[in-house]
This record gives sequence, structure tokens and C-alpha cells, in this order.
Amino acid sequence: MSRKSIAYNFELSLTMSCCFVVFMLIFGVAGCAILQEPSPVEISASRLFCEKNPEMVGVFEAHGTIQKGFGRGSNSRRQYQHEVVGSLKTETLIKLDAPTYIDYIEVYPASTISNFILDATVEEKSSKWMLSFEAIEDKRGEKITGTQPVRFQIRRKILYLRLTANASTDAENVGVYSEAVIKEMETSLKKMDASKETTEKVSRQWRKQRREGEMQIPLKGAAIHEIRFYGR
Repeated sequence: MSRKSIAYNFELSLTMSCCFVVFMLIFGVAGCAILQEPSPVEISASRLFCEKNPEMVGVFEAHGTIQKGFGRGSNSRRQYQHEVVGSLKTETLIKLDAPTYIDYIEVYPASTISNFILDATVEEKSSKWMLSFEAIEDKRGEKITGTQPVRFQIRRKILYLRLTANASTDAENVGVYSEAVIKEMETSLKKMDASKETTEKVSRQWRKQRREGEMQIPLKGAAIHEIRFYGR
């Protein structure tokens, strides 16, 4: 073997050895970083605050009904109509005692939850507070069924978590309008900051529909058994 061949083989072996060492160093450092990264731990329930569901067990509050029956259409002919009075949207807020990095949450449903949406912010309440919420994209808008826990990746620091879902129809309490129900719906309109003129106009319409025997279907909120937060 010539001297040139020996020199070439030596240089090739040296280069491969150096590449191997660098390769091992890179993956060794990455492996150490992974091993040193702390695993998510469950956030104590004492650090969570929720006005509507203080024990993280409850029902989303619904404000609305669905009315069905015959009414006058745009062409003045009687038509079967389906109308949502109030809002299908229900929501609740959970606050942590301080801004905290949350890796994920586990939602333990107690009923079917339709169009489930999560949004989060690290801001305290202010005039522009509602605009500070950012969307959590994981499983956004999905329908949750069954009673098994569902995990949602958060992966950010949060102070408030907003949970939104669609209400469902309360099939057990379908009926025609009663005076008590009309009063309750008027209260819901006021909570939505409807004007006095609008409330009175809608009330007159409801009483007319009651006389004509239109069907009224209450809305009910979804139920959650528990929510667990995991972070660092």
C-alpha cells in the first residue's frame, strides 16, 4: 500500500471518528436536557377559582329557549318556524391564583358537550380584558361524548381559562309559554343588556305566541364532573 493510500485512510478514519464524537455529544446534551426537564404535575385545586362552579363540578349556565310553531313569514303566509331566543352559547371562567405555565388539562365530562372551546389569557380584568384571550387550538370546537377524561394541550402561561360550549335542548320540559317562563326569558334579555323597548316588544310577541299555542323548548347547559390542571 502506498504512502498516499495510508495517509488518505488515516484522514478518513479521523474524520469519521470526529463526526461520531460530535454526533454523540449533540444527542447526549439533548438527552440530558430531556431528562432534566421536569414532568408536569397536577395543580392543586386550592389554586383554582370558579364563581359558577367553585368545586369544579357543575353545569354551564344557559340563557335561552327554542321556540317552534306556526307564524307569519315574510310573504304573510303561515309557516312553521324554529327560532332561538337568547343564546345557544354557554361559558364559565376558571382563574388561577397567579399566572402559571399549564402543559395540559383533563376534562371529565358528566354529559355530552357540544362545540367545546377553550381560550386563555394572562391578563387581569380591565376594559380590554375580553380582547386579550387567545385561542387554544387543540380539539377546538369538537363534541365531547362519554364520561372518560379528555386531554387538551395548553402549553402556555395562563391566568384565566374560558370554557365555552353550546347548550342543548331540555326535552323533559317542553311546553307552551307560561307567564313564569316569559318572566324568566325577560330576565335573560336584561342580562344580555337588551333595551327596554326591545324587551317589551319581544314580551308582547311571546304572549301572542302563547295564545296561539306555540311550543317552547328550554335550553340546558352541559355538565362537567371535574377539570384537572397539569403544569410546572
